[in-house]
Amino acid sequence: MNRRQWLKMGSGFTGSIIVAKDLDIELISKDYQGNEINEIHVLHLSHTDFGYTDLPSNVWKDQVEFIKVAMRYMDETAHYSVESRFKWTLENMWVLERFWNEASFEEREKFDKYVREGMIEVTAMPGNMTCLPGRYEWEKELERLSFFFNKYKPKVALQSDVNGLPSGLADSLLKHNVRYFIMGANGYYNGGTPTPQPSIFWWQAKNGQKILLSNGQGYANGYDYFHDTEWRHGPVPPKSDIWFNQPSRIDIFSSKKENVLRAHEILKKKLEGLKKAGYPHRVLQITTTNQLTIDNDYPARQLSDFIKQWNELRLHPKLILSTPSIFFKNLQKEVLSEQPIFKGEWCDWWADGIAASPMEVSVLQAAKRRNIDIGNALAYFAVSPPGTLRDIQKLNHDLLFCQEHTWGAYDSVARPYDERTIGNHFQKFEVFYRASENSKRIQADIIRRSKFYKPLSETKYIEVINPGVLPRSGWAEVSARALRIKATGVRSMPNGKFYPFDVVEGAEWVANDNTTPSANEIPNDVWPFFPAKNKFFIENVKPGERMRFELVENTGSVPILLQSSKYFAPVFDNQTNQINNIIFKPIDKLLFDNNSSELPGQIIIERPQGKFIRDAIAAKSVAREQLDYSKPVVINHVKVDCHYALRYHSLLEAPFAKRIEQQWDLFDIIPRIELTTTIWMKENLEPLAVYIAFPFAVKSPRIFYDSLGNSVEVGVDQMPRTCGNYSTVQNGVGYRGEDINLAISTPDTPMVIFDEISRGKIRQVFVPKTGHFFNMICQNYWTTNFAVLKPQKLIIRHIIECQSAANDVMPVENIEMWAYPSV
Repeated sequence: MNRRQWLKMGSGFTGSIIVAKDLDIELISKDYQGNEINEIHVLHLSHTDFGYTDLPSNVWKDQVEFIKVAMRYMDETAHYSVESRFKWTLENMWVLERFWNEASFEEREKFDKYVREGMIEVTAMPGNMTCLPGRYEWEKELERLSFFFNKYKPKVALQSDVNGLPSGLADSLLKHNVRYFIMGANGYYNGGTPTPQPSIFWWQAKNGQKILLSNGQGYANGYDYFHDTEWRHGPVPPKSDIWFNQPSRIDIFSSKKENVLRAHEILKKKLEGLKKAGYPHRVLQITTTNQLTIDNDYPARQLSDFIKQWNELRLHPKLILSTPSIFFKNLQKEVLSEQPIFKGEWCDWWADGIAASPMEVSVLQAAKRRNIDIGNALAYFAVSPPGTLRDIQKLNHDLLFCQEHTWGAYDSVARPYDERTIGNHFQKFEVFYRASENSKRIQADIIRRSKFYKPLSETKYIEVINPGVLPRSGWAEVSARALRIKATGVRSMPNGKFYPFDVVEGAEWVANDNTTPSANEIPNDVWPFFPAKNKFFIENVKPGERMRFELVENTGSVPILLQSSKYFAPVFDNQTNQINNIIFKPIDKLLFDNNSSELPGQIIIERPQGKFIRDAIAAKSVAREQLDYSKPVVINHVKVDCHYALRYHSLLEAPFAKRIEQQWDLFDIIPRIELTTTIWMKENLEPLAVYIAFPFAVKSPRIFYDSLGNSVEVGVDQMPRTCGNYSTVQNGVGYRGEDINLAISTPDTPMVIFDEISRGKIRQVFVPKTGHFFNMICQNYWTTNFAVLKPQKLIIRHIIECQSAANDVMPVENIEMWAYPSV
């Protein structure tokens, strides 16, 4: 990005400060006066944005090379003072791992030498992460990286650019002996921080332990402390563009005396601003990158000479080319006990970014759930196929890397058809689809190698297993294409109960067929429709339980189609016959707010209007009149026959899509509602966001969701001045009210909004006032880093489960069952 601007957010610092002499670094001024800054620690790194400036494949090569270049600069400055000698901070472990795997023995030895000497610091984060990771794949990846944790024992974690931290991250890092955190949230684009930048506060984990967190400015803001103009003009150049070059020693951080003195004058003005804002510490940490590409940028050798000259001129404050550990060591000479303490989630202002790639997110979420089940299934099936553990480890790594914060080239929205945009998209999302396919192959390999499996061509029996750790209710699927016998359902082997098939049709290539193509798929003039899946619903299957069935053709009485549900009664609109509410019969309560302007499951289309509207969205300065809202038109709404649920089907029409379908299933055997929305998206270049509304009628709601393994209560376990009204969740959201408890699972689209749809509204503290819930399906608002919305078929599920106020209910862990032909 062009300019990382300091976002002045106000004052409010408190705390007393004492002075102590560092053991290794001699302070330039021992007399402390007020809140005068005596030391500035300049951290130098290359911000890893895999694909933002160059294709990810080239970013990996560059980042490895940067470590080697940095070590050469350390050699060159070996005779400099410790304050000005070249130092390098490794922003994440993934780059270290790639370097280690490719380095020679001599390069590894030199690296370890410089780590021991404090010239290189290894930090604890695998990469700069969104708030999307689940606890399972996160901990498995840290386990995979245990060699580096054990070897270098990092005490500091560092995250740049991203505007949030999941609650469970604090617990995880403390478990791995990380005690400090440097956060470099990007204040330039749509950001927000709990306290002003820069500042210090304690981040408290669930167990009461705390991490000392430096809420620093952006990773490139250090440049702005010494320069009043940008060095590079124009766009972010690819490294192959010969018309751009790295800044030389006379371009930035010049060590010429007159330039250093000019930089000193600029710094004094910056520090005056910090003093007015109330920054109380004698020690300040700033971070800088080079200025050619800013992200994924080369080490800047001239920093050492600039700082050397600065200190030789005895300018105040003293500059230290530093590392995170040196900074925290010097900071802790002060009394920090009175710094603010925050707990819970630093809600991510960038959470909506994942909605720019809705299909890839849906694929990712499904593969993450399958990954967890695979780990359990190894024990349930008592198998360990050759190479499986290695394949699972690679799968888990891919899944976590998918949740790294770079989702597109910097100019992907402005130049959606540019070579770099398309190349980046292919390289980034290839990992998503590779992980999805590999998870399916590992699942199949486990089943095929187990003693319970038999090829379908040789058997008429199937088994269904719950591969989770909690009881499950859900659909078991049997391939209709693969069946060798005629079957209309399955019969339970223990009790003889018949489960009729619910048939799902799909476009199938069948040679010499004369049937008419169906109009239920787009395009609709290629293959005819045939049964693709047969499914049946089973409830309350215990963890690891295997249920055995026989494929049969029902020769007795015809199974009764469901006419009513003991749990739910739909309320219909008199004109459209559309569902406009649902009664939860056990307590005779309407689930949805009749006073809401949105109906349950209603799709809402938001189109911001005006030139450069994306910039206004980023700046949180969008006026209500700039937002146009519309809803799809209902073409028809009909009841559909089903054995397991009251089923209603709607066909809708809206300009952003070729076709929209919605299907409600109101179950009778468990208190569950499933809404399946299928959208055939058109390409959308103009600003667009799509939501699905669920205006729940919950009195005095308390709302909970999972954040990297921690339960977060909305408005309670969220840091102030972040964005608690919209968050990234894992499985969904749970509501506890005075009159009802319910949960809504969002397995395919984890971006949710509470109370009302709002664009960038800053709230000091967000406390939900209603049970109204909105699920963001997609958006393309970002001015950078995210692709346009592509033509694609989105299948979005919402699962609602209800209980009386006396019984807790949380989003379902998973509803997938594993079904397979059996002996």
